[in-house]
Amino acid sequence: MSLATSLSDLRCRYRRDGLRVLLGKLGARLRAMLHSTSEVIVLEKDLGHVTDMEAEDKLRIEDFDASHLPAMSEFNRRRCYSAADARASAALERGYRGFVGYVGDELVGYYWWVDGAIEPRHSDIVNYGLDIELGPGEVYGFDFFLLEEHRGDGKSMEFLAKIETSLRDLGYRILWGYVVADNRPARWVYGLRGYESVRKVASRTVLGRRTAQPVQPG
Repeated sequence: MSLATSLSDLRCRYRRDGLRVLLGKLGARLRAMLHSTSEVIVLEKDLGHVTDMEAEDKLRIEDFDASHLPAMSEFNRRRCYSAADARASAALERGYRGFVGYVGDELVGYYWWVDGAIEPRHSDIVNYGLDIELGPGEVYGFDFFLLEEHRGDGKSMEFLAKIETSLRDLGYRILWGYVVADNRPARWVYGLRGYESVRKVASRTVLGRRTAQPVQPG
């Protein structure tokens, strides 16, 4: 990430949020890097039990490929997160797979996934101590994002349902993922879609270094 890109994103967030909010977010991020604790929940979805949704088509999905990078760049600029352009390009170069969601001609969200042949030990699995071993027919999904203005009217559920259906149709049986324990809206969506909470993992970050260990039941 270049200095020019970082400064451009900061200016964008300043115009969008104002100085006080921007400084608050930067301070929170710095404190989280110095010392923070969190808890994540490992999720498992049996794709053999994907349920159809009785809803209008509010959103369509497409396989993410290089042709979507210009739209993704515009999407990132709207989020004041142009630094993510390089991450998307690098992910495609590494062979990661993904989906993008559209409302009309507007790109509104994305979702990444890998299987054991692409990358058996994704960095999330290692860094968060998720203890997931991707076997045949298993896939790990991550970085599910939908623009805030498109949440709350069923699009998150529809997006996720179509992702699950597409992965099932590709021959996968099990979908793995995780959710941060205090992210109640995301936990609600995953719960409605039938994801099982397999285990909890406590994560601690000190001076930018993360360690993780399983949370014992009780």
